[in-house]
Amino acid sequence: MTPYRLIDAHQHNGPWPFPGRYGGIELNLYYMRRYNIAAAILSSTEAIVSNMVRGNARLAEGMADHAELYGYVVVNPNQLALSCQQMDIYYAHKQFVGAKIHPTYAGQLLSSPKMAPLIREIAERGRPALIHTWGAGEVRALAAHAQRWPNWQVLMAHGGGDAWREAIDVACDTPNIYLEFCCSAVESSKIERAIEALGPQRVLFGSDATLFDPAYMLGMYEEAGLSPEVQALVMGGNAARLFGLSAC
Repeated sequence: MTPYRLIDAHQHNGPWPFPGRYGGIELNLYYMRRYNIAAAILSSTEAIVSNMVRGNARLAEGMADHAELYGYVVVNPNQLALSCQQMDIYYAHKQFVGAKIHPTYAGQLLSSPKMAPLIREIAERGRPALIHTWGAGEVRALAAHAQRWPNWQVLMAHGGGDAWREAIDVACDTPNIYLEFCCSAVESSKIERAIEALGPQRVLFGSDATLFDPAYMLGMYEEAGLSPEVQALVMGGNAARLFGLSAC
């Protein structure tokens, strides 16, 4: 048993358009039981990849009987009015706690003209967002958005990917940016360096399940050698505070 309430701030539900073992809600629940994950925040891969409305609806239906599951409303800069409608619909559900943007699948960089209006709508609704961020240019673009809306809390997914050093640097200057580091390329010292630079309150755990088995990222966080007090924040306490998961 872990000595803290483990909360996974970055999971997915449904298949990606490439080979893998994905499954439905039952696979998320299986991984959670296996690794003692108390709560997880999911986004719909269908909503990201192909059909935003249908994917968000299916995620809501799948989570309905599972209080340990929470959701991100997937939004898309190419569909601004529909994205606003989706947020208004699902923010009325207590299980939906934030928004999710995947710029790559939307085909719009974070610096694109279509992204700013969507960011404004998310920020004005007061909910955090998890935003897929990969590469130095995207890291800087997300920091610019976050600095424009300083009361909006944003979780930089993958910690900027291969630009994780730049992500730590911009987060130092942007106190409403939080980092989580799920990634297909595990590198040592990411977690330690982020905590040293930002403090333990702005680093979260995310696994990218069901794309990956959570053990992959749990091992990277374990190798960071965090103290029990820091573990309690990074592995669950920060997510509970950021997303208002009072039951956790």
